[in-house]
This record gives sequence, structure tokens and C-alpha cells, in this order.
Amino acid sequence: MMYRPIVSGDIALTFLGENIPVIGPRFKNRDEAIKTARHYLEGIRELTGLTRKTPVNIEIKKQKDGRFSLVMEGICQTWGELYNLDELFLKRFCKGLKKKLFILTCFVEEIDGLECLVLTEGLGAVFYAPDYIKKWRS
Repeated sequence: MMYRPIVSGDIALTFLGENIPVIGPRFKNRDEAIKTARHYLEGIRELTGLTRKTPVNIEIKKQKDGRFSLVMEGICQTWGELYNLDELFLKRFCKGLKKKLFILTCFVEEIDGLECLVLTEGLGAVFYAPDYIKKWRS
């Protein structure tokens, strides 16, 4: 079951199953979204060296405009950043991290709402984030 997506700027958030957060950029062009999702997966595969035991730290940084960016870091390396998130959006994301899991994918704008590529194409990466919030407000 997928809940109705929440949008902040160009980023979307939804929850699957028992409130596992699914987050990622949203696109108007489906081909571009699929290409980006595949690029994410290849990059993650390279960074982890095919070991699926690399934990992820999440750092939240306040931007100059008052919004936030979410930074995903592995061991000594940044894996990705999502920008221009509002505080309510981040609170919902963090609340969903109780199971210490989240999914990174892409979303596509469709006529009847947002399509989540992890559901329709199987394109997404599941992250384990044991120390999920390294820094909240600075």
C-alpha cells in the first residue's frame, strides 16, 4: 500500500507498507526519471562494492533560505543530497524512520498523481540508517 505522496519543491515523499519512507526527486519526463533512478542504483552499487551492509548516516542542513537539505552519507563519502525541503516535510520523513529503513527512488508526474518508480519499475534502493539523524538544526 502506498500513501498519497507529499511534495516539497522537486522532492516527493510517500510511505509504503508499515510506514517505510520512500523519498526522491520528481520528474515530468518518465524517461529522465528512469535514467536518474538507474544512475542512483549504479552509483550506490559502486560505492558499496556490492556489500549490502554499509550503514547510512543522514544529515539535515539548514539552507540560507530557511529550507533544508538532506544529505545521505556512507563511510567517508556523500551518496546524495536532496535540496529545498520544508520543515514539515522533514518531520514526516524522520517520523517514518522508526524502523531505520528508507527507500530512495524517483517519482514521475502523471495525470492522476505521482508515479513511484520503486513500485512500477522496481527502481529504488533500500537503505538501513541506524544513526539516521546526525544533525537536525544548526
